[in-house]
Amino acid sequence: MQDTRQQILEILKRRGEVTVQELSRELDLTSVTVRHHLEILRSEGYITEPEIHRSNRPGRPRYVYRLTSTAADLFPNNYSGLANAMLDTLKTCLPQEEQLHFLRETAKRMVASVGDLPADRDARMDSALAFMNQQGFVARWDKDKDGEYFIYVSSCPYHHVAQNHGETCQIDETIIRELTNGDPERVQSFASRGGLCVYRIQWPK
Repeated sequence: MQDTRQQILEILKRRGEVTVQELSRELDLTSVTVRHHLEILRSEGYITEPEIHRSNRPGRPRYVYRLTSTAADLFPNNYSGLANAMLDTLKTCLPQEEQLHFLRETAKRMVASVGDLPADRDARMDSALAFMNQQGFVARWDKDKDGEYFIYVSSCPYHHVAQNHGETCQIDETIIRELTNGDPERVQSFASRGGLCVYRIQWPK
């Protein structure tokens, strides 16, 4: 990201909200230049539309800008560290079967908002993969000459956690099961190394 826009985001993170005039003074830039960078950040979804803040003092109202929730991903975080610590704790507190039950129930909550999916299998697979990719997966589906369905996951949003906790793949399996209404069988797995996982989907006859 361009240095000036990165500075603007860091100032917003530190202060919570700023005006064009405040940014202009801090960055030693003209108001026109600041507005140009703000407009780019707004179009990218990182800052909000300017909001009017009126005060009791005479003068023009202040227009302030804030970060959006999307901008949080631009700053360092420790989600993987937190997930690893929680899963380590889970292992010490629960027997294995209860750990797996916890992960499956977590996955079901993740897909609870999807609602009804098409009954047609091809259309359902399209909808299922669209949802997964919205959640950070990089996945596609295909059907071979024998009519068998496969899902290919080339990037998992929590493969860093899977390096230490292979049981998190239960989340993937449950998500696929809930979305497709089929029975996924993992026929290839390299999630711990960030590689390709392949699932064969079977439906009850």
